[in-house]
Amino acid sequence: MFPEFNVLGISLPAYGLISFVGFIVAVFFGLWLIGKRNISKGDFLSVSIAVGFGVVAGANFLYALTRIGDILDAFASFGEYGSLWEFIEYLYTICGGMVFYGGLYGGLIFGALWSKHKKYSLKDMADVFSVLIPLFHTFGRIGCFFAGCCYGVKAHWGISGRVITADVKESSRRIPIQLIEAFMLICLFLFVLWLFMKKKAEGRLIFIYLLIYAVLRFVLEFFRGDEIRGRFLIFSTSQWISIITLLWVSAYLIVSKIRKQKV
Repeated sequence: MFPEFNVLGISLPAYGLISFVGFIVAVFFGLWLIGKRNISKGDFLSVSIAVGFGVVAGANFLYALTRIGDILDAFASFGEYGSLWEFIEYLYTICGGMVFYGGLYGGLIFGALWSKHKKYSLKDMADVFSVLIPLFHTFGRIGCFFAGCCYGVKAHWGISGRVITADVKESSRRIPIQLIEAFMLICLFLFVLWLFMKKKAEGRLIFIYLLIYAVLRFVLEFFRGDEIRGRFLIFSTSQWISIITLLWVSAYLIVSKIRKQKV
């Protein structure tokens, strides 16, 4: 759509700029939320940095897995590249994307490990980030819409604009699935925030978020048109992760409830 914004004569990538705004909004909102859970600003910012590293690492790692075929082909034809630097540049080109689920679980794992290491209240931290994740993700999906990635399938009633395909950049009328997901994410954010403020399901908000988002993402994937995100059998990579998430979280909650009843 609009891959770049001109700010004071400087061209800035739309996705990066909108995501950065989302990050700032999430941080400031988080600083307000921690007052409801007795978390210090230092502890929150410390965990936020750990989560940030996890998001970048996890998102890039999972994207690379979706391009494993291209990576293996690149190594198989290593001798055809003019130099090692040319080979590295090509690897960066095919592995330079990010997958949300990879970032989500990378951030959660890094945040949990750091919280455990620093002996922070893991449940309180998880509750806060359960609210912030869909808030930040909303900005990310809006950024996707402007950048032309993560687009929907072609439809005569869709929005015409620039999209990035595997090989070229084309302009076609497609379902604005990025904006549809952004709307659902803001609704999810408001719901989890309501639970947070009402002190409902304390210590379990992250599981509520994961369950709801997994269902939303599974359905929305049927309307995605970018094949580059990876596919196995009849489902996309994100649909398989959604299924695993639903099974894992459901099993965890059931087992936890049974153990609590036995105590």
